Amino acid sequence: MLAGILSAVVLTASVNVQVIAADGGLIAEAPQGAVVEAAAAENVQALSQTVSGYTEQIKTKRNEAVKKAEEIRKAEEARKAEEARKAEEARKAEEARKAAEAAKAQKAAQAAQAGDENLLAALIYCEAGNQPYQGQVAVGAVVMNRLNAGYASSIRGVIYQRGQFGPAMTGKLDRVLASGNIPASCYQAAREALAGVSPVGNALHFGDGNNTGIKIGAHWFH
Repeated sequence: MLAGILSAVVLTASVNVQVIAADGGLIAEAPQGAVVEAAAAENVQALSQTVSGYTEQIKTKRNEAVKKAEEIRKAEEARKAEEARKAEEARKAEEARKAAEAAKAQKAAQAAQAGDENLLAALIYCEAGNQPYQGQVAVGAVVMNRLNAGYASSIRGVIYQRGQFGPAMTGKLDRVLASGNIPASCYQAAREALAGVSPVGNALHFGDGNNTGIKIGAHWFH
């Protein structure tokens, strides 16, 4: 619509600005400086609005970047905390497993020791139940000496080794074990022998028909 009214904006020689109508008539005339100042003012306002818009965009993006960085930091902290929790759980589980294994091994060792003690006490009763206490310890010591010498890999193996101890061969030892009728002195002698006590040194044999070695009661140990 404005184009139908205005024909031109003319800068005159007198540095005035003329606004010419479509029919050639003069609508208005103003000093050029005033028009330039008005245009400059509009440009400054537009530039200010543009800069303000960019500033808001930059501020928004910066806030978004800060928010994103904070989310990443928290996620990383949560990941590390979860890893630490899992590591702690794994450590505790491993400690519990080792403790359970140690308890199981200890229980097995105690059971084995109790079994060895019972078996050795029964053999001592069969072989030297009517002998002095030192003679009973000596019989247990012979069994331990044979174990240490490699006759067998266990006390049971030594005692039940073929052709070695009469009570084991005849079944008397098993009957005594089944009855549980073993004197306390034989248990005590077995415990001492298991602990390494030996009144007969490294003797590997004993009997009442060989007059060599160390004599305790009716038995000779050599």
